[in-house]
Amino acid sequence: MPAAKHTTSEQITRRIGATNAQALAYLSAPDPKLQRLGRSAREELLPDLPPVTAGALLGPAALSRHLVASASAGRYRDLFWLWEVFQNHPDDCRPVLAERPQALEKARAKLTRATLLGLRGHAERVAEDIAQADGLIWTWLRSLLMEHLELVAQRPVIASALLLREPELELMLPEPPREEWLREAALVRQLRKLAPAVEALFARHVDKLPATVATLALAYESYPEHLTGLVDRIDLDGPEIGSIMAWARDHGQAPRLHARIQALVDEAVAADRAAGLARWHAWRDRGVALELPRAAREASLEGLDLGRPESAALVAALIADGAELDPQRVLAEQAAENRQRAEKAYEAFVCEGLDVTLPPALEGNPIVRDGTRCPHCAAWTWVRPGHERRCPRSPAPVS
Repeated sequence: MPAAKHTTSEQITRRIGATNAQALAYLSAPDPKLQRLGRSAREELLPDLPPVTAGALLGPAALSRHLVASASAGRYRDLFWLWEVFQNHPDDCRPVLAERPQALEKARAKLTRATLLGLRGHAERVAEDIAQADGLIWTWLRSLLMEHLELVAQRPVIASALLLREPELELMLPEPPREEWLREAALVRQLRKLAPAVEALFARHVDKLPATVATLALAYESYPEHLTGLVDRIDLDGPEIGSIMAWARDHGQAPRLHARIQALVDEAVAADRAAGLARWHAWRDRGVALELPRAAREASLEGLDLGRPESAALVAALIADGAELDPQRVLAEQAAENRQRAEKAYEAFVCEGLDVTLPPALEGNPIVRDGTRCPHCAAWTWVRPGHERRCPRSPAPVS
């Protein structure tokens, strides 16, 4: 009785714990002080204890009753803990299980439902269950998996878990695998959990994965023979292209990637000179040193929007090639036709490093507000955002 007066539910919870693992550990080494608590003292404390803590306090039979009830109510993984209690305390658990066949069937149904959902959804949980289940629970789970081997083969994380547990099992893996299969296998491979058969299938088809930084890194480290195939499948217009280019530069793949980009730009210029030049200039802005395609090297500027930065880059490239082009005259002609477009062309020409001055027709342009011309080159800073950062005529900052 004195022990009960000084023992609180909080103390019991701290001593036993509130998880299944802690409850099982307590059963192996119960606290003599808590064992001496009288029946009335326990009944007084039990309502304030977590169910698993109360079960451990009362002993293996009570904990088994709690785990059966919890598993049948939906927490099917408590079956795994129930089996551990049974293994360690069979004489205490056997009568409890014999008294509750319907609850066990309900728990088995919950396990079945979770597994079937996992085969088509969150397969990682099923793989964890395969690794953890034992005894009768493993018999139930294995029987269910054997009935659905076709679905198991379509989920590499589950197939790996099953084959790691039963290496001799004959499982018909998909050949060739779909992209979704390869994606999942790549994620599992990063955790080093692929079974040998799954690893072999994955290795044969690595180059069919989407070319991302993660898959390129995986191929570089583990499947170098497939790296070229992945590089050739990089989506040059994809959202990851910036980070992929940085990865390629750091891992010696930039020349091959640049060759692909050059071929793409050459093809685009041959189909549409203006659109191809825009693509060439976009890659140039990203730091890719591409040659100006031969199809774009005509000295004629007909059909080009001279207000576009790629047109200014073309003019600079043609002049460097020896073409007889006078950029100042080009600007003057443009200003006579369309002052708005001429303002854009002048800004682009200056930023491209061409030796030009503001055409007289643009001086005092009424659409240009006071204070919006660059103090270093007189370009209208509103025509393209960020001119102040690009202007090559700005004085170098004093260090």
